[in-house]
Amino acid sequence: MVTSEECSMCFAHFGACMGKVELIGQWRLENAVRRPMAEVQSSLLLTLFCSMTANTMANMFDFMDEASAALIIQLQIQDSQQLSEAYGTKGKGREGELSDSQLSINLYREDLLRNASILADRQMTRSIVRACQTDGELCTSLLSQEQTAASDRQTACRLGGVAGPNAIPPWTVASEEMDEALLAKLSTLYIQTPTKECDFESATIEAVSESEPESSSWAATRQTAQALHHHCIACQELIRLSDTARVPCNHEYCRDCLQNLFRASMTDDSLFPPRCCRQPIAPEAVRIFLTAELLKQYEQKKVEFDTPDRTYCSNPLCSAFIHLQDIINDQATCPDCSTITCTLCKAPSHGGDCPADTALQQVLQTAAENGWQRCYSCRRLVELDIGCNHITCHCGAQFCYICAQRWKTCPCAQWNEERLLRRANQVVARGPVGANPLQVRAQVVAAVQNLRDRHNCEHESWQYIRGQHRCEECYQTLPSFIFECRQCHIQACRRCRQNRL
Repeated sequence: MVTSEECSMCFAHFGACMGKVELIGQWRLENAVRRPMAEVQSSLLLTLFCSMTANTMANMFDFMDEASAALIIQLQIQDSQQLSEAYGTKGKGREGELSDSQLSINLYREDLLRNASILADRQMTRSIVRACQTDGELCTSLLSQEQTAASDRQTACRLGGVAGPNAIPPWTVASEEMDEALLAKLSTLYIQTPTKECDFESATIEAVSESEPESSSWAATRQTAQALHHHCIACQELIRLSDTARVPCNHEYCRDCLQNLFRASMTDDSLFPPRCCRQPIAPEAVRIFLTAELLKQYEQKKVEFDTPDRTYCSNPLCSAFIHLQDIINDQATCPDCSTITCTLCKAPSHGGDCPADTALQQVLQTAAENGWQRCYSCRRLVELDIGCNHITCHCGAQFCYICAQRWKTCPCAQWNEERLLRRANQVVARGPVGANPLQVRAQVVAAVQNLRDRHNCEHESWQYIRGQHRCEECYQTLPSFIFECRQCHIQACRRCRQNRL
């Protein structure tokens, strides 16, 4: 008989386990009402126990050795058989129809058998890998001898005028993208026996706070734990080494932050291709941290962002990108909704010459009144807020802000003096201002000269500034801090500093 306390606990967790209960029990309320309440509560408790145990089995392998995991699974399989025999003889259900308890036990045993199979496969895989690591040099030597013998035979057949066998392609280890760090992470994930994670930061603090010196064994354990955890450059969280991806600039990203960066780059072409410290991140180098769906979407977006003067469907309910193979004689046919769009004016298809687009002309007139410029490549409008007249558009095109010609093909001045002076006053106002006008003027003159010298700043050195600030790249307001370049004094958030500038 189930106690009232166990019943209360069971029904308290029933809502959280409803999804599992629906899968394995498919509760029928009309049958539950007809059965005694104690039997229903017993069935609920048993279902809850089986589902919670099966769900936690998948995480048990990460914190124990293979022999212990195999023993635990075998014992639970034996227990499930005993439960099945015990509940198989009870109940007042119809003959040939399994009760909810019996169905739960059967599914529970299937999960255990599946976990046992996974564990056996893992043991076999690790055994094969260890054998390859142990006999790797011998296998390479034997393969080299085999290739040499095959090459000698082909030479002899060619000299003797005899048709030789099919050539054996030379075998090499494709290690261009498999550096030592990646191999170590793969080994940690799939070869070595995982160890239980520990909060070694708090343990270190406790050890330092104690008056007694730490032992050599404790120091070795702490150093090993620290070596297996690295800081993510984006979120600053401490992440397992196997879950961190090292990018070309040697910064490390956790799996979630790297995936978020790739997703952001597909919606904001100023972040495309994904990069850190101005160095592109090749998806092939970090593919084990990205999902197959994300990689597929990235490849599709790459084709879109690499297309100059892109055309999108003129149907506002669609707006899909139209590939070049779907464009014939300036008429682009949308593959999704079949709408035909004019590639010249980007409006719905029309006969004859492109009519005057009054809405576009109004936008261009507003741009001319405000001094905005238009990119010669992607035709988007650009407004220069700070900096010199050298514009790098989101699409990658570089042009002069004054005449919109390609950069370094026009005689225009590099700086607008009014904009340069306004920027210099902004930079001076951030720091301590001189007591008299002469000191302020000297500071502004120095800031102007620094901006002229640093107009092609590489942003190699940054300083951390506390307080609420606004990023001068994405214009988002940060409530707690911001980064400021020590050379050109541009202020940027962490995302823009690492991945956009």
